[in-house]
Amino acid sequence: MKTVIVGGGRAGRELAARVPGSVVIIEIDEEKCKKLAGLNNVEVVSGDGSDVEVLNRVGLDDVGAFISLTSDDEVNYRAAVIAKMHGVPRIMVRVENPEEKARFEDLGVEYITSPPTVVANLIAGLIQSPKSELGAPFNRIMVPIITEHTVNRAFKEALLIASVARAEVTAVLSTGMKREELESAAMELGVRLRIIVEREKLMSIVKKHLHYPGCIILERVREHLYCPDCIIIDQEELGFLDRFMGRSIVLRSIKYAGCPVLVARTFRYYEHVLAILDSSEAAQTVGMYSVQMAHLCRAELHLLILEDIRGEVLDGIKRLGDRGNVRITEKWVEGNPMIETVKEVKSGDYELAVIPWRGTGVIRADMIRKIINNAPCSVLTVV
Repeated sequence: MKTVIVGGGRAGRELAARVPGSVVIIEIDEEKCKKLAGLNNVEVVSGDGSDVEVLNRVGLDDVGAFISLTSDDEVNYRAAVIAKMHGVPRIMVRVENPEEKARFEDLGVEYITSPPTVVANLIAGLIQSPKSELGAPFNRIMVPIITEHTVNRAFKEALLIASVARAEVTAVLSTGMKREELESAAMELGVRLRIIVEREKLMSIVKKHLHYPGCIILERVREHLYCPDCIIIDQEELGFLDRFMGRSIVLRSIKYAGCPVLVARTFRYYEHVLAILDSSEAAQTVGMYSVQMAHLCRAELHLLILEDIRGEVLDGIKRLGDRGNVRITEKWVEGNPMIETVKEVKSGDYELAVIPWRGTGVIRADMIRKIINNAPCSVLTVV
């Protein structure tokens, strides 16, 4: 994936020299463009970095990091908004006026206010030292706080995951709920927190849109230009949301959101992670997320293999585990996969179980529902 830098001044030039991989610098000043042309492995684009047409020409679909470093806060803000709309995973900006920080915080981007050289060094460090050696599973975690219980359950688990993944947590609050407790808890763990307050209670929103074809809460959050890459929901809320919806809110949310959903039940750092694998293509994704989560929490990873899977998939999971120094054990299921899997999940030996949200192998929707509903541990369903 490439890195896009808006602004080819001293900070942009120094940063481009430090960032590995493909780099594109967008600079509006023609003289600066000529000076930048001598940088190795850097593509220089002449134009306004906050212009939609220029950014479309550069292409944002395969961008891993977008950094706007101009001395104009308005240009940096407009550029960040466009990058966010395109779903760029990491957006960083330079803020000249300290009074403008609140606006960038509301946008949910990373910002820094420092002299040019310090800016370049800090951001280069962020890019070259990703959230973990294997890459973080999540950058933006969303928690819909439907009841007060969520604060001590799903929100707490979200903060724990974010603290080791260096991720941002966005809490969607019902009207009238206090935010001070959330802000204090996030500050204690050093987690970046964003709060979106709905004008009415979330449960009222759910009841009002019972027949809505997707996840109404997520749709309303997207109005704020926010797209999470993980949703964490409390198990108690799962129960009564299911009764209202008439079907699994987890499966509906995943289908609509296209991102992992975690049902929170552990509320502490994971020590044992269980990956449930079948012969479907989803096994590779389940393995990747499982290794990443185990690596972040320094947990042991247990592979529960329900049927013969391709050797290269299993070898790939093991290689990834070796890179992250993750201890991996295998257990091959004999007998009825449904019975044995549910029994293993309910054993109490794990803090987290990772499953696909659908599979073309042994894992089917009824198995997924049983695991989600009956597991004593947290359950992460991945796309």
